Amino acid sequence: MEEIFEEKNEELENEVVENEATVVDEKGFVVEHDTMDSPQKEEVKPTCENKCGMAHWIVEGLLAAAVIALFILHFAGGKKQTPVAQKPMEKGNGEVVYINIDSINANYELVKILTDSIDAEKQKQAVVFQNRQKALEQKAANFEKNYSSGSLNAQQAQYAQQSLQEESLRLQNDYAQAVESLEARYQAALLQIADSLIAAADRVNASYNASYIFTYQTGGQLLYADPAHDITQEVLDELNKSFKKKK
Repeated sequence: MEEIFEEKNEELENEVVENEATVVDEKGFVVEHDTMDSPQKEEVKPTCENKCGMAHWIVEGLLAAAVIALFILHFAGGKKQTPVAQKPMEKGNGEVVYINIDSINANYELVKILTDSIDAEKQKQAVVFQNRQKALEQKAANFEKNYSSGSLNAQQAQYAQQSLQEESLRLQNDYAQAVESLEARYQAALLQIADSLIAAADRVNASYNASYIFTYQTGGQLLYADPAHDITQEVLDELNKSFKKKK
């Protein structure tokens, strides 16, 4: 992927005159630059907003374990179970059991595989966009230098600014697509984990016939849970056993 991005940058560089660059502020954004001898020069507005900053990748982590737990709770609570045909629903015995989501996140093999895969792709994309952003900022600095020294005429300056503005827009669009792709993988992973958790809990509950199965995690609303009603380890064993069979 990095080779593709580098090829795009080389193609753009061939389009711009030898001494091109652009006017940027201290953040590396393309900005308007007045010129006395170029009344036809178009206004260049900032084109790379803060969302292109790589801090977004660090602060807005896509797959933290705590977030997985919250989504598992959401999907588990909203998923409708279709009763098996020709088999009447058996009433539970009124018992309440619970599952510790923190333990599931920490020890379920599928969670680690999915999170590691998505996190690796996130870091890879972060490096790619960091390099592209730095390259654009360098071109901007070169343009500032060449324009200030008067080595570019009005037509060259206008063409260089337009080219860099187009490159900045491509960077923003590619970044948005990369984020969207990672978010789609993230949602798919959460659904897969939630579905497997619900299925395993159903199988384990066959021996309990409990009427309610709750989940809880550190920092949640549940202040105390009787260890006698904890089925976390049984569900975890069922999850990993089922996962190994599918591998």
